[in-house]
Amino acid sequence: MQFFVSVTGKNLMEKRHCSPIELIKIASQYAYCAGHLLHIETTPTHDSVDLQDKLLPVISLVYSAFELTLKAYCLHYYALIKPAKNLLELLEINDELTLSKKEIGLVRNLSYQYAIHKGIDYDLWSDRQEMHVFCYDIIALYERLQTMMPVGLQADYQ
Repeated sequence: MQFFVSVTGKNLMEKRHCSPIELIKIASQYAYCAGHLLHIETTPTHDSVDLQDKLLPVISLVYSAFELTLKAYCLHYYALIKPAKNLLELLEINDELTLSKKEIGLVRNLSYQYAIHKGIDYDLWSDRQEMHVFCYDIIALYERLQTMMPVGLQADYQ
């Protein structure tokens, strides 16, 4: 028995795969929101919420932006998304990207920080300011990743 049937009899829960362009657009929206949240969090407030707690949504959005962007690149180059467990594996698949050791370290730290979603917390930062700086650095790296975008995925090419 089907519960999600429209008046025309077509299944409303049909799955559709996103194009690389759609993935890039979504990733860009996530990154924009992360940057906006980060900017808001730099304004002084008087509440007692820990800065790390305020920055976790930024981390989640940036992680998703990286993941979707790297998957879009895979779709563009290989016409499929190879299964990957984390961002570092997605970077390995996208071997045409040239990132420095420092940039790969930033991505590694992003993966470690995102592990909180699996119930794992790595002590990456000696103080709250380090995490704050990391958020700025990882957003800057995402912007640099955009400059490496294949021509076929760039808005001007469309």
